[in-house]
Amino acid sequence: MIFLSIDRVGPPGIVRVQARTGQDFTIPAPQTPSPQAEPLPTPPAQSTTGANPFSTLERGPTTTEFALGAAALVVLALLFLFVRQGVRAHLINRRATLDAADGASWMLFSALMLTAAILVSATVGRLWQAWAGLAAGFALCLVLFGAALVLFLRAPDRRR
Repeated sequence: MIFLSIDRVGPPGIVRVQARTGQDFTIPAPQTPSPQAEPLPTPPAQSTTGANPFSTLERGPTTTEFALGAAALVVLALLFLFVRQGVRAHLINRRATLDAADGASWMLFSALMLTAAILVSATVGRLWQAWAGLAAGFALCLVLFGAALVLFLRAPDRRR
């Protein structure tokens, strides 16, 4: 049984806890620091302008890191466009319709770009601690890759 001072049971400042064996013990209230002790550090003032996603980091990403991340995404987008065109040409050579080949190739491109964007932003922003957000993003990537695979496998069945 736990008695807290907010329950208005027992003297304020003392918490009574009953052990499983039925023995009681008390935890004394915290002692006030002596005058010669160092003052407790105060937390930094919170900004009222809104939540900053980089507030938990030791330092935020610099402009150079943002520029390098954007450049990496542009290079990867160009590379993925060549992959998209290769997949499209392959499906057209297998006698798939133009619409089916375009759909499969664009779905693959979007899955690759989303994966690249998640990886680049997590690296630039050092957001690897945000595992829940990354897991949700990668789950969406798996859905897109699955849809691209289905479209790729069904495209040759839609002959011209």
